[in-house]
Amino acid sequence: MKNLNCDCFVRGFIFFVSAFGVDAVQRFVEFPTYTEVNPGEDALLKCRISDKKGVCSWQKDNKPVGIYRGKYEWANENSPIGGDCSLWVRAATLQLDDGQWQCQVTASNYDVQDALSSPPAALAVRVPPQTPRILFNGSHVLPGQNITVAAGSRATVVCEARYGNPPAYIEWYLDKERLTAWSQTNASEVERPRVWAARSVLELGASRSAHGRQLSCRSHHPSYPSPYYRDSYTMLDVTFVPVVSIVGSDASSLASLEEGSSALTLECRADGNPSPYVWWTKDGQVIGTNGPRLIRAPVYRNHSGIYGCQARNSLGTSEPVKIEIDVKYPPRVIWVGPDTVVEANLFTQVTLECKAEGNPPPSYQWYHNPSPAISSHPDEGYPISSTPQLQLHNVSYTQHGRYTCVAINHIGLEERTHQSEAITLNVLGPPVGAETGTAHAWSGGEAKVQATVCADPPPRRAAWLWGSLRLDVPSSIGRYKAIDAANINGCYRYTLTISSVSMSDARVYVLHVENERGFSSHAVSLTVHDNFSLTETAHVAPLIVAALLIAALLVIVLCLILRCRRKRESVEYKADDLDNEKAVLPADAVYAPRDQTRVPRTAEPVSSRYSPAALQVRRAAVVLQPPTTV
Repeated sequence: MKNLNCDCFVRGFIFFVSAFGVDAVQRFVEFPTYTEVNPGEDALLKCRISDKKGVCSWQKDNKPVGIYRGKYEWANENSPIGGDCSLWVRAATLQLDDGQWQCQVTASNYDVQDALSSPPAALAVRVPPQTPRILFNGSHVLPGQNITVAAGSRATVVCEARYGNPPAYIEWYLDKERLTAWSQTNASEVERPRVWAARSVLELGASRSAHGRQLSCRSHHPSYPSPYYRDSYTMLDVTFVPVVSIVGSDASSLASLEEGSSALTLECRADGNPSPYVWWTKDGQVIGTNGPRLIRAPVYRNHSGIYGCQARNSLGTSEPVKIEIDVKYPPRVIWVGPDTVVEANLFTQVTLECKAEGNPPPSYQWYHNPSPAISSHPDEGYPISSTPQLQLHNVSYTQHGRYTCVAINHIGLEERTHQSEAITLNVLGPPVGAETGTAHAWSGGEAKVQATVCADPPPRRAAWLWGSLRLDVPSSIGRYKAIDAANINGCYRYTLTISSVSMSDARVYVLHVENERGFSSHAVSLTVHDNFSLTETAHVAPLIVAALLIAALLVIVLCLILRCRRKRESVEYKADDLDNEKAVLPADAVYAPRDQTRVPRTAEPVSSRYSPAALQVRRAAVVLQPPTTV
């Protein structure tokens, strides 16, 4: 049914053309196109005509080509509708068949101008090009040679792939990175016009990072063996001024360099082309090293400084790279003074100084040990100052003793210390102590009257005075005994003992002390307690307790009685009644204090006692006082 419809359509179209006298004009349905063929293979050049009435023919390079069996043959000689002028080219060769081909058809009639001629279409008989080659500055770069270019400049590099048909397609690569060529031109070879020379130009910006990288030119052509391309290589030799860096130690290791136990190894790494010469400097001065390596093993404090690294080649000198080396070492006290033994007058100013070296710079701690015994550790004293200079103002006898300075720093996480030699401070002056004091004793027992004074030089004489009596130390008379002073950290404790104490011994006792620098007096008030008063108090105390208990019971009974009566108002007790209830015993029945004679303050100010005039008067008084016998 489908074929029948087609026949009906064709017959109707022919009838329409005949009836209306319309003549169809022959035209191309398919032009010949660019065709490639390998040598010895057949190639089909297509050409189809609609309403063909003329005669087909072919031209190659503007010259007619005949039909020869086995070489040039029609592809289809018996086309029923339209004309098929396609042509087979058998066993193609470059010399005979490579060129521009045209399909032509003569006019339908002598009076009809419908002759046809197709645009030229190339039949390319493939010829593999030569291996590509690289040219720089007009010269062929041989295998193994480099392209030398200065950093920051631009280099023009050419790649050629010659004697190929069709022309090769060229690509550029820097290592595996594809580059974009500035242009590619194809030109026929002069001596062999049917083959081509492909030429690609690359504008390459040279940089330090491109030094030593591989530049390759790749020629693509279908007649190459698989993978259908060939490469040519060269290396980039980019010249540049050296750039240096210091490697070998991180910040943490540099921060923990310790004298005598740490080692330091640094390398000056120079990147330059041509290969540079490297040297080291310390604090601006060139130092000798083992090439680019700086080795200090072990490190010492004199290795600290600013180290610099530089390099030079034929193009210039690098900028210096610097690193600071700071060698740590523990503290050491190098001087303490003004001397190991310092003497100072009482109430004057003393300055002690400590100097230490160390890295990091040490801090200071002063310790004071009042004990005259030799101490090798500051823990036996107590800290008093954290400054290099210790200022003691208005010194007193409590500040005599041994002073040590401890220098402290930290290396890493570890504390390092060093203790100085001790300074002995002797405070010189007259005796000094409490001007008044008290003592207690029981009647019939032994009394101890004591006074403590500090003095340097030590007291050369002392005496106890009371009433008209005088008792030198050490000595005794009757019930009285003056015991020699006990030395307590540079101070002196004087004791006067009185045996079989009676109430008449309650009085003021004065200690008179003298040394080379002056004298002082110290009054001690003795209070004697009667044993009878104590016994009486002991007997009365239980009676008081019993009376209080009875009073409490009476109060409780009264409260119960009042509650039972349920009175509506509270009973107001008279104050007199309550007083009568509480006053069971008189107050003087418990304890009756005795009147004691107030001790007069006879000691003079220290300043007046130290004056020469006062000293002469007191000495005269002591000499002129007549002795009294007990």
